[in-house]
Amino acid sequence: MGMGYGAGYADTVEDKFVKKMCPIEFKELDKLLNKHEIDWEEFAREAMYGEYEIDEIEKAFVKLQKKFEKNTRLELGIGFHDQHDEGDRYDEVNGVYWCVGGVYELTTAGKKYESKIFRKLFVTFG
Repeated sequence: MGMGYGAGYADTVEDKFVKKMCPIEFKELDKLLNKHEIDWEEFAREAMYGEYEIDEIEKAFVKLQKKFEKNTRLELGIGFHDQHDEGDRYDEVNGVYWCVGGVYELTTAGKKYESKIFRKLFVTFG
């Protein structure tokens, strides 16, 4: 099987926006990650594939997602992309990123937060 680059994109929001929309839930998740000595990169890698090692962290993340959706009407996800090992120097994503769903065709909620959402492009080699 041949190897090559696959295109990817993410409609992203910044940490400060997630914290602003869900300050209590964000802080709760952050405290649990610190308690279990899990950094945001490790967590993002697990969350991308739904492979959580610790149940209480998964529950806190789901709680954050639900609160974010309630407050914004947008779906919240987290991802990780290693620009140097898997991507390209032109990638707009490198490291942990927050992504939102429900904005491909701007919905009412997407239009409301349009200035907070940034589509970032990257490639993955594999």
